[in-house]
Amino acid sequence: MVTSNLFSLDDFPIGCMVTDYKRRILYSNRYLEQYHGYSTRDLLGADLFILLSKASQIMYDTYIVPILVREKQCDEIRLSMVTRSTSTLPIVVNVLCDDSANERIFWSVSSSSRSDQLFQELTETKKLLEQKVSLLRTLSDTDQLTGLPNRAALTKHLDQKIIDLQKNDMAFALAFVDLDGFKEVNDLYGHHMGDRILQLVAKRLATNLRSDDLIARFGGDEFVIFLNGRFSAGLVEESLSRLINKLSEPFDIDSVLLKLSASIGVTLYPQSKEVEPDQLIRQADQAMYQAKLSGKNQICLFNVGNEQVQKGKQSELNAIRAAMGANQFELYFQPKINMLTGRVIGAEALIRWNHPSDGLKEPATFLPVLNNTSTGVELGRWVITSALCQLQEWLQQGLDLHVSVNIDGYHLQHSQFLCDLSHILADFPGLPKQRLELEVLETSTIEDVSHVYSVLNACRMMGIRISLDDFGTGYSSLSHLRDLSVDTLKIDRSFVQNMLSSAGDLAILKGVIGFAGAFECDLVAEGVETLQHSQQLIELGCECGQGYFIARPMPAHAFKPWVEEWHQHAFKKQFKRHR
Repeated sequence: MVTSNLFSLDDFPIGCMVTDYKRRILYSNRYLEQYHGYSTRDLLGADLFILLSKASQIMYDTYIVPILVREKQCDEIRLSMVTRSTSTLPIVVNVLCDDSANERIFWSVSSSSRSDQLFQELTETKKLLEQKVSLLRTLSDTDQLTGLPNRAALTKHLDQKIIDLQKNDMAFALAFVDLDGFKEVNDLYGHHMGDRILQLVAKRLATNLRSDDLIARFGGDEFVIFLNGRFSAGLVEESLSRLINKLSEPFDIDSVLLKLSASIGVTLYPQSKEVEPDQLIRQADQAMYQAKLSGKNQICLFNVGNEQVQKGKQSELNAIRAAMGANQFELYFQPKINMLTGRVIGAEALIRWNHPSDGLKEPATFLPVLNNTSTGVELGRWVITSALCQLQEWLQQGLDLHVSVNIDGYHLQHSQFLCDLSHILADFPGLPKQRLELEVLETSTIEDVSHVYSVLNACRMMGIRISLDDFGTGYSSLSHLRDLSVDTLKIDRSFVQNMLSSAGDLAILKGVIGFAGAFECDLVAEGVETLQHSQQLIELGCECGQGYFIARPMPAHAFKPWVEEWHQHAFKKQFKRHR
């Protein structure tokens, strides 16, 4: 019976393999011999890693194993197999963990090209089905010009959603969009050009919103957007600001460049009092009208509470501008060290506000209000200039280190960023530019990724170092690492702080360290809070760190005395290494 089963496995058009938790290969069928050159005899008892590329080995340790421990299986994983002739072939694997005491892991291995072909066939089939469904739509619910749902479809959708959301305690936002300057284009170029613009606007709306949001043409140049989810005033404004920016980009129609903008009014649901769908639309329409009155090309929220938020935000911005004029901001510096040798390698510049009545304010208390504002850009210039002044002073005092500055996504996207940076650097002609490092938060909202990449690459061409901060906390980590030349990865403090108690965080941390080695990046761990954290990091291959166990952020005047004390006494006292 066993022989029969093994013979049937050899006839399979895919690779079949069994391994144990120590990565030893217990069985493989003839597929691997026929297509990859490994005989079943050679593989028996061998280490699984002889079949996998270095990157795939890292993927196995940091991704596949944790999933198997948690879910017992993982599907459609793309890896690279090293053949007997040392060439590399893309493969797709499915892995299943045996629940029995034998603790066996079952593998299916297939060609990536065949998997891609099947995926393409499924995709084409899906497209055909979607086209069939589209043909079955009722014409009365579809706007014939744009193909979007019309006013009648929107009303039905709202009716149903309010019923559903009342049952499930969910929420949504309703946005009323009106184009600025559309009548002038219609009058100047004719209705045919106006219709083309409406079609392109509909396309931009559809491609820049989530798939579960609804976009309807309400009439003329008016559109209504139904946004699923519970939104705060700030969150809905942030989401729709990106949409306004997209709609303000020029439209190229028959070699004619036309530039319009949009005014958007928003209302939120649920409200303190129950409202009907048509009342919600009127609220959003009224808010849109207020946006028109306020200068167009902007967002206005209907609810009264938001009016107070906007007033509060403007008041905070005015206070920050006044504080800049009064020189109330100051840079603190947190050391970065080599935990193995004790060498101080650099310092991270962190802004503080010496508030006349509130005392020393941390950045989290005032930086959020600066997002996407000219005041935020202006304060960013001040931070870079002040950091370079301090760096120059330290270098003249004989301190051998670099200084890093945090840069937000909106600052990098500003059209004058590179020009401003060049002017700032010109004021420090004798300063080695490689001593400045820009720490880019990977969780920053970056709309134009390609533009930001070109800006950062231009900075590297100047000699400035680029650090990817909070690495591992966002979905875009690996794409940033693949597409952007980075000098340093900073491991997010959340993984460091929990690595002593969380096997998952420890596995992620190992993966980040592996990626840093694979991409030849320097590595710095944030959040080093205890001696145990530092010892574990060193054992894993990460020697550089910063955190409260080493030193808290300190004023610039305290930094040099701290370095001297650190080298003379503190390092040996804090990092007791048992050999």
